[in-house]
Amino acid sequence: MKKLSESLKESRFVDLINKKFTRETRKEEINLQRLKPIDIGTSVLWADNDLCEGGNYLFTFDEVTNILKDSEWRLPTVSEVRKLKRHKKYFRDGKYIFTKKGTSLTFYPHGYINVLPSGKTEQGEDVVVVGWTADVAINDYMRMYVMDPDEFPVDAFPIMNKNSLLSVRLVKDK
Repeated sequence: MKKLSESLKESRFVDLINKKFTRETRKEEINLQRLKPIDIGTSVLWADNDLCEGGNYLFTFDEVTNILKDSEWRLPTVSEVRKLKRHKKYFRDGKYIFTKKGTSLTFYPHGYINVLPSGKTEQGEDVVVVGWTADVAINDYMRMYVMDPDEFPVDAFPIMNKNSLLSVRLVKDK
């Protein structure tokens, strides 16, 4: 029979291993300070790049919410994303670019993973940008934005299960 101290050590070790190999995201791993605000002439400042952690660009809605606790960065609203439509738009070299008076904002396609109500997943195209907005739809569904080469710049704002994995482009208030 194991001593209580041995069980506690093993339990602690198992916890550390599990944390290392799960998608649990900790703020220390994601340096929000590296994001630079860009003023493209909308009501908010946009992050110059997508949120990234260890080479991963796709996050669930709850992961993003956890990352952004106590941060000045936040998810854009549907209204804020729609304001990008007023800018010059380009789809070039697989990137989506918005410009205004010499300032540009580039969105990179990372695809997405949709979690269906059945729990099954479907992989999205890697030429499409699908990102979270801060707008709630219903129950476990949130509003998202879509940039597709066929319907560029920004498609309608359908809903997505908040357990799906989408890109994250943050904004902060001016």
